[in-house]
Amino acid sequence: MHLTRSGVCQGIHNLYRQQLSSRLSSSQHLPFFQSPNFNSLKKKKNMAVNAPKVKMASLAVINYEALANKDAAEIEKLVQASQSVGMFYLDLRGPRTNAIFEDVSAIFKTGNEFFDLAPESEEKTQSLREGMERGYHVGKGYEYYEIARDEFQLSKWVLPATFVPQKDRITRTIKIFNDAVQTVLAELCVAVDIKIPELSDDPTVPSDTALKLVYKPPIHDAGKVIHPWHTDFGLATLLWYDEVTTQVPIYDEKGKQTEEWETVPVVEGSVLINVADELSAKSGGRLHSTVHRVVAPPGEKRVRNGIIYLLRPYKS
Repeated sequence: MHLTRSGVCQGIHNLYRQQLSSRLSSSQHLPFFQSPNFNSLKKKKNMAVNAPKVKMASLAVINYEALANKDAAEIEKLVQASQSVGMFYLDLRGPRTNAIFEDVSAIFKTGNEFFDLAPESEEKTQSLREGMERGYHVGKGYEYYEIARDEFQLSKWVLPATFVPQKDRITRTIKIFNDAVQTVLAELCVAVDIKIPELSDDPTVPSDTALKLVYKPPIHDAGKVIHPWHTDFGLATLLWYDEVTTQVPIYDEKGKQTEEWETVPVVEGSVLINVADELSAKSGGRLHSTVHRVVAPPGEKRVRNGIIYLLRPYKS
């Protein structure tokens, strides 16, 4: 039998109508919420609802103004946080430190202009310093520019041209961060009887203390581990960040580190400070050097900025 093209099309059309009629007939008595498509959506919704929630860490918030005024309750809170988790927030909302909020925002903006320069640009190539952390460096999935505090304070540090308009803001930021972390260390040393003769605010005394601007391009998926777990060397690390990127481990009943992690939330007006290895060693282990890691925050891929102040009064 010979079928014409029109006959084939008509046959397919009739078959489709029969199948459609059969499907409608078999489902016409079912309520809407039992239809296959809706059940599929409902399962997806339930899966989202039942997804494990992110565990959030609960850290102490230390008020800098109260600490600077030697408030006994605030000092006790600082000691407890440093002996347990080894990480805490320092609230910088106060007359001594309020300028930091506008300054950091402006520095971030200028930093992005610098990091957006071509790799072969004169500013970047002249800022490269091989074999040391100072200056401009490119890491795996991030870039940073580190300013030596001592050299900067003594006017021996040459900023890239892009950063020159922000010199006053950088100067204030280094001073505020340095004063804040020095105050924290001074009160801790007195409270737990630690002697750190190397701890000095004198820029003529050589040290590795530095301000580091970190830039992370929009290449990391949410939750991606960017820096595996570690502790910091030096006395203390101060971290300014605007998104949840830091995580600390959960420990079992015996104090052993597990494979589970808690995310450190952002607290408005505060910076994050953690005890580092040398401070823990100077205290005989009474102060806890914090294990932590860095992950990409939730949401879409995007540029992320951070400022880190590293208190390291030992010249390597």
